[in-house]
Amino acid sequence: MFAPHLISMWLPLAALAAAPVFTFHVAGEDPGAWPDILSAAGFVQGGAAGNAGIVVLRPGEGAPFAQWIDRAEQGTFLVLEGESETAEMFGFRPGKRKIPVRNVLDARRPSLAIVWQKTLELPVFEVPAGARVFARERWSGAPLIVGFRKGAGAVLWVAVSPGERGHERFPYLVHALAELGAPPPFRSSRLWAFFDSSYRARADLDYLAAHWRKAGIGALHVAAWHFYDPDPQRAEYLRRLIDACHRRAILVYAWLELPHVSEKFWNDHPAWREKTALGQDAHLDWRKLMNLMRPDCRAAVVTGVRHLVEEFDWDGVNLAELYFESLQGHENASRFTPMNDDVRTEFRGVGEFDPIELFQAGSPHAFAKDPKGLRAFLDYRAHWRAGCRKTGSARSRSCAPASRTWTWC
Repeated sequence: MFAPHLISMWLPLAALAAAPVFTFHVAGEDPGAWPDILSAAGFVQGGAAGNAGIVVLRPGEGAPFAQWIDRAEQGTFLVLEGESETAEMFGFRPGKRKIPVRNVLDARRPSLAIVWQKTLELPVFEVPAGARVFARERWSGAPLIVGFRKGAGAVLWVAVSPGERGHERFPYLVHALAELGAPPPFRSSRLWAFFDSSYRARADLDYLAAHWRKAGIGALHVAAWHFYDPDPQRAEYLRRLIDACHRRAILVYAWLELPHVSEKFWNDHPAWREKTALGQDAHLDWRKLMNLMRPDCRAAVVTGVRHLVEEFDWDGVNLAELYFESLQGHENASRFTPMNDDVRTEFRGVGEFDPIELFQAGSPHAFAKDPKGLRAFLDYRAHWRAGCRKTGSARSRSCAPASRTWTWC
C-alpha cells in the first residue's frame, strides 16, 4: 500500500520542471494500477486527456496522432506502456528476439535485488538514441524503463504493466517520472522521522543530516535507550548527531520506550524485571520490560532519565510507549503484563484475590470461570494511575489506588 508522504520524501526536485504538474489521465477503460501509482505521489486524477499534466497510454489505446508530439513539447508528460503505435512513433520498437524477464536492475539502486514473482517473456525493444534507461533486465541489459525530455514535457516508456498493485515490478517508477521533470506536486518540509543509531553506527552524520533536511525532515526522534547508560563514545556520537541536525534546522527528540529502559539496566537489575502472567521475565519481542511500580526501580529510572535529558541538547522528549504490554490480551498469558509482585500484592488488597489466579486453570478465579474478577483486574490495570479511593469491592468499579499517581518531570 502506498503512503504519499513517504514516497514524496525521497523523490528529487527536477531542475528542468516547468509549471507544476498536478493532474493525470489514464486512457482506455482499464486503467490498471496507474491511478494508485500516481495518486500515491500526490497527483490528482483529472478529466479528459487534454487537460491532464500526465497522460498514460496503455496498449490498445487507439491509433497514434501527431498531437502527442505537440502536447509533449508544450509540457505534457506521456507515459507509454508496452507495445503500441504511439510508442513506435516515439522510437520504442519491439525486436524479434524475446527474453525471459524476472530480475530487474534499477539505475537508482543497482544493489537492490528486484525479482518478479513470475517470469515474463518480453521482446527486446529498440529505444531512441540518447534516451535515459532507468531500469534494465539484469542479465541481458534489455531496457525496461526508458525516458527522455521532449520540449517542456517528457516521454516515459515502460516495457510492461507495472503489476496489479503498482509496485511489484518497478518500485522506482514514479522516481523516474520525477527525474524527467514531474516531481510530486506536494512536498512537506516538516516531516518527522525515527532514527535508531544501531543501524547507522558508522555512517557520516553530516551526510545523514543533510540528506534528511533535503528529504523534508524537520524533526528526528532518536532511539534514546541506546544512550541511557553513561558511555563516553556513545555520548560523543549523540552530541555530533544532535549538532549536525541543529545546524540544518532539524529538531531532535529523545524517544523512550519505557518500561524498556536499556540492555544494561535489564542485566544489572534482574529483581526489578516485569513479569508475565506465566511468572516469566517480560522479555517481549525486543523490549525488556522493567517493573516501574516498584519504588526503588522507579526512582532509579527517574534519575537515569533526568540525567539523559539534561546531559544532551534535546529539543524534547517522547515517552512513546509507556503502557502495559499485551497485544493479544489476557488470552495469551505468556505476553500479559503486569504481573509483578507489587501489582499482585496491591490488587489483593482491593480485588480480594491474587490476579495470577486468573491464569491458573484450576483456580476458582480463572478468567473463564470468573469474568467479574477478570473485569476487575483489567479495570485496575487500565486505570491504575487515575486515582481512586478504596470504598468498596474492586469487582463493582474501575479502581486505581490514589497513591499510584506520579510524574516524570
